[in-house]
Amino acid sequence: MSKPAIDIGGLTDAERLHLIEQLWDSLEAKDELPMSEAQARELAAREAALDAGTLETLPFEEVIAALRTRRV
Repeated sequence: MSKPAIDIGGLTDAERLHLIEQLWDSLEAKDELPMSEAQARELAAREAALDAGTLETLPFEEVIAALRTRRV
């Protein structure tokens, strides 16, 4: 693999998150990404549970707070 065009290690957290967002958005612009049969089944099961109201969800803020405490 060649050297990256930018020094990722020299970026701030905010700059890295922005880069991740740009990469993610570039994937969304493409056709569907390949998915294995197992992944498709899991996605269908989660969507069905969400639609049925049986999937336990957490507020975004709670998830972020939990991730931040794990990172320390």
